[in-house]
Amino acid sequence: MNILTWLWRFYCALAAKRRSRLVLGDLSAHQLKDIGISEAEARREAAVPFWR
Repeated sequence: MNILTWLWRFYCALAAKRRSRLVLGDLSAHQLKDIGISEAEARREAAVPFWR
């Protein structure tokens, strides 16, 4: 695998994490309860920088 392919896959993984965290931050209290996550946990996870 060349470096450009690796970089692209790495970028895509980071972007997917960021999108998931943004969606998590937009869920309602009822939706969060359905998946077993508190509002505080969701806010904390949504605030994590994209590189983590």
